[in-house]
Amino acid sequence: MRRCGGGDPQRCVMGQRGPKPKHPALKILAGNPGRRPVASGSRQRRVRRGIPARPPELTGESGAEWDRIAGALDAAGLLAEVDRGILAAYCLAVADLLAARDAINREGRWLKVPIQNSKGDKLGERTVEHPAVRMMDRASARIQKLAADLGLSAASRSRLEGDAPADAPDGNRVVAIRERIQQARAGS
Repeated sequence: MRRCGGGDPQRCVMGQRGPKPKHPALKILAGNPGRRPVASGSRQRRVRRGIPARPPELTGESGAEWDRIAGALDAAGLLAEVDRGILAAYCLAVADLLAARDAINREGRWLKVPIQNSKGDKLGERTVEHPAVRMMDRASARIQKLAADLGLSAASRSRLEGDAPADAPDGNRVVAIRERIQQARAGS
């Protein structure tokens, strides 16, 4: 048995081995490169598919992001009603990123802060990075993680089989993807 942290099992935290499991719809869209049988969604059938109700806390930029992304995820078959929390967290992270970017655009990336002695006399100034830069970095990291969990990351899109067919209605890739999923389900 492996020991970490001086033999204290509470201090040894390990993640699951191997890659994260892929959503069955993503496997179908990727063309099933491993040629293993794709679960017919037996796990996915336990949850009701559809667009969850938008939380009332999502207003402004976060609400706009919810409206933008929820329909596309649902059309691709990647959204269930239980995904409300993770989708809300993604939308809030996007709003945080945009708010931090606005603050940096308004005030600049660097701030001048006075240097004072113990009596409060100003001795000079020093330049520090704007706190919104750290906020923006944290929001970007949250977005990247949540996007991967929702199947929105560029990496998960690059693994999908090709683009939308040329005869996609109105060039809408989401509709074309949904049709491919339906065809694959009908064929199995």
